[in-house]
Amino acid sequence: MGSRDDTGAREDRRHSHVTSPSTPLESCCNLPTVSAMYGPQGWTDLPDALLHSIASLLVSFPDLLAFAATCSSWHAAFSSYPSKSSFSTLLPPLLLQSDVSLCSPCPRTYSSSLVPRRPCHVTNLASQNMHMCCQIPLFYHFGNGNGLPSPLDKFMFIGASYGHLILSNKQSCLVVDVFTGVSVSPPQLPVDEYKKLYYATLTAPLQSPNSHLMVTAGFHNFFWRVGTDSWVRCSKRYRPIKRVLDFKGQVFGLFNSCGLCIVHLLPHIRIEKIAVDLGESVRFNLLGYPHTWLVACGDMLLMVGCPNSLPTIVNTFEVFRLDLSAKRAKWVKVDKLDNWAIFISVDERSQTLCCMDPERWGGRSNCIYCYDSEEWITCELGKPLQEGASIPNVNSACMMQPMWVVPSMFYPS
Repeated sequence: MGSRDDTGAREDRRHSHVTSPSTPLESCCNLPTVSAMYGPQGWTDLPDALLHSIASLLVSFPDLLAFAATCSSWHAAFSSYPSKSSFSTLLPPLLLQSDVSLCSPCPRTYSSSLVPRRPCHVTNLASQNMHMCCQIPLFYHFGNGNGLPSPLDKFMFIGASYGHLILSNKQSCLVVDVFTGVSVSPPQLPVDEYKKLYYATLTAPLQSPNSHLMVTAGFHNFFWRVGTDSWVRCSKRYRPIKRVLDFKGQVFGLFNSCGLCIVHLLPHIRIEKIAVDLGESVRFNLLGYPHTWLVACGDMLLMVGCPNSLPTIVNTFEVFRLDLSAKRAKWVKVDKLDNWAIFISVDERSQTLCCMDPERWGGRSNCIYCYDSEEWITCELGKPLQEGASIPNVNSACMMQPMWVVPSMFYPS
């Protein structure tokens, strides 16, 4: 039988790792266990400046989430990190694979939601041997073979942006945080219940003061300012917008493979078409690329072109930079991405992401990362794919495809 002093020491050790069971960091995913610190006293009282310097050395989102879950004081230091949003382009995005049914034994977490959830596999490129699980709602994508009836059985996936999935059923939409499970339900869309909703995105992080949800229905784009009780329908003058990107405080959009516009959100919704000089060589290339994406790499607004899986002119990606210095804007072909890497999802409705200095976590600069259902593809810009590799088939099917995500807490508010 131990002494009284031993019993007290055991009590101290039991409470030395302080976490909050109600925080999203614990309930959202199955993080690697952070060992309790049994050494010298004072680990929970380290100054914020020192903790911030530690956080700046971490090379993945799971590391940062584990850092924040260590104890309440570390979580507070993480929350006050002066440039937390910079991690969204300094760290590799996480790969969400909803088609992997079970990643690892995941503890049952308390949730007040009546919607059953499904664990999904999350891969961290900085350490591919370490996996996470996130809990996303059961919706149409998973069918009804799981035996768990869900209020979202008829909801379909129509988009993903800023760490959120966007689901729809007739006139109803639901915006769900991938990692916390927190959801936002906009008012009913003013469309016929049989009108197909085939694309949706956020114009800015959900917590931003001027964030809008944009939904494409038929030949119209509808905008809902988060927190309001109504939708605004934009003019039919142009084709529906199919890509949206916040770049230097302005919302840019693509309304066909290369048609560019600016979406003015204030004082009212207005879409302004931008006259862009393609040039003969760029026009020739873009006509061969039915799939294009917008992505911002630092001060560059880039358009990535990708052929379909069918044989095309070149079996690789090409990138074009928007040059706004002249009176008439133009797309200029980019030969090198310098110290940037781009991450593209095969599902066109998912957000395109980027990362600066990928060598920091073991990645490669001047590359485009893509993931099909079975294999990685790393394409170095300006070079053909390796022998035997092919660009995945890009699609917008009802089913949700593997996609790159950044947890919403790392975006600016």
